[in-house]
Amino acid sequence: MKRPDPYRLLFPIGLTYGILGAGLWPLHALGVLEYPGIAHRRLMIQGFEQCFVLGFLLTAMPGITKGPPCHPLELAVAVGTAVSFGIAVAWGAWQVSAVAFAASMGLLMVALARRLGPSRAPRPMELLFVGFGLVMGMLGSARQMVGGGIDGVADAWISLGMVLSLVLGLGSLLVPTFTGMKSPLTIPGIAAPHESGRRALLYAVLIAALASAFAFEELGRPRTGAFIRAGTATVMIILVWKLIRPPGHRDAPAFAMWSSGWFIVLGLWIVALAPPLRLGGLHVVFIGGFALLTLGIGTRVLVAHGGYPPAEERTVLSPLLVATVLLTLAARLIAEAMPSRVGLWLAISGGLWVFGWLAWAFRAMPRLAGSPKART
Repeated sequence: MKRPDPYRLLFPIGLTYGILGAGLWPLHALGVLEYPGIAHRRLMIQGFEQCFVLGFLLTAMPGITKGPPCHPLELAVAVGTAVSFGIAVAWGAWQVSAVAFAASMGLLMVALARRLGPSRAPRPMELLFVGFGLVMGMLGSARQMVGGGIDGVADAWISLGMVLSLVLGLGSLLVPTFTGMKSPLTIPGIAAPHESGRRALLYAVLIAALASAFAFEELGRPRTGAFIRAGTATVMIILVWKLIRPPGHRDAPAFAMWSSGWFIVLGLWIVALAPPLRLGGLHVVFIGGFALLTLGIGTRVLVAHGGYPPAEERTVLSPLLVATVLLTLAARLIAEAMPSRVGLWLAISGGLWVFGWLAWAFRAMPRLAGSPKART
């Protein structure tokens, strides 16, 4: 019997968490729920984003590392920890949810380590960012467990440590290629596609800078840390993602991935330059950056790995869906600007998110459930 592709099981779980996490705000506006801030944060980053990370890495890691495909036990642990996390959040068991998340991080660390043995084929240096991101995710979850499950610093280690590192590293591999840029894996003036020495040096310096940002924040200098993080991301996205070039493909999937990098840069600089606007700046990163990138790469995975023709990407991810995500972000920023109407605008933003991702699910789920080959 053919092994199920990891993304076919994990993407729907992540999709469910994303819809539930955003859907909490309309329910709060209707008086059904008390303020759901903690559950919202957990479901969106450690539920929604983590499940897409699990689905992507367990599907693509064999190709990236030149190692074996996902083992059934790895997939079982991934699904089990993802489901356990959601149950814990539903019960408000924050420490238990941190344990489940830590288990999923441990799985990824072991899965990566067992595929990094001797290999004749070169492995991408961008895996350095993956390794750093996984360490930050594990440290963040450990801090959540020690802190009773509720710790804002731990949340930042996961969102701005783990997720941002994975985005910067894997985005360097995927965004220039998927958007159709010329010489996608070249770092202009630094490294050719398979030139590892100077590429590794650049990445080591940038990862050290990311680590120092958290060190400065721990020392009571959060603005210094924010400037370092914004500068590091800018170097990666301008120099390695090469976003000063327009995408080669002129369609919604390419625009979603290309623009996600600019939103990450914009949001991080808002946080650094205007600390009172920090929460708004972070949502520029999370919604305009992480979510758009998740849409673009998630669409590519289910189309390419499902055996569909590339043109299917434009069917699954339409300009209307990209516009809906942008409207979600706009409504969330209006909520920051209008504190007297914050509940209303959070509800509108959450409702737009739910609508957009349900629309994506309507087109994605048939392709997640089967493949063209299975129907012939």
